[in-house]
Amino acid sequence: MTYGTPWGSAAVPFGGISTPDALVDPLPLEAVFTHAERVRSSRGRTVQHWAGRLAAKYAVLRLLGVDGDPAAGRLGEVEILPRPSPLCGRTAACLHGHPPGVRLRGALRGRVEPGTRVGVSISHAAGLALAVALASAPLPEDGPENDEDGNG
Repeated sequence: MTYGTPWGSAAVPFGGISTPDALVDPLPLEAVFTHAERVRSSRGRTVQHWAGRLAAKYAVLRLLGVDGDPAAGRLGEVEILPRPSPLCGRTAACLHGHPPGVRLRGALRGRVEPGTRVGVSISHAAGLALAVALASAPLPEDGPENDEDGNG
């Protein structure tokens, strides 16, 4: 795929929202977040963490050229989970700051050229989660153990 720009961004407001279900309404939580994301986010995480993960999903979809109404149906095809780190033996199970990793599922996998890394950065402000997704060449820390399906 040739990208118009090598990045996509998104913001998700979460002020006044108290549950993940309300964050994604009218979509069911299971359609937006994968099983692994729901398990990871349910462990003492606040709505701001769910909102950050949702913003990252939208940023990736914008990077891939999927925007507007069709994007809502594709959110579950983007999985955002902590990347394993060589500095932490607990890897993705660690509750400390591991950078987020992107795994694409279904038809979205074909939208990324082999050898391309899709990375995201997530930030939170008062009542707002922000994310930027980037397409780049693989980084040295993107070894085979971190990139089993070819998309960072």
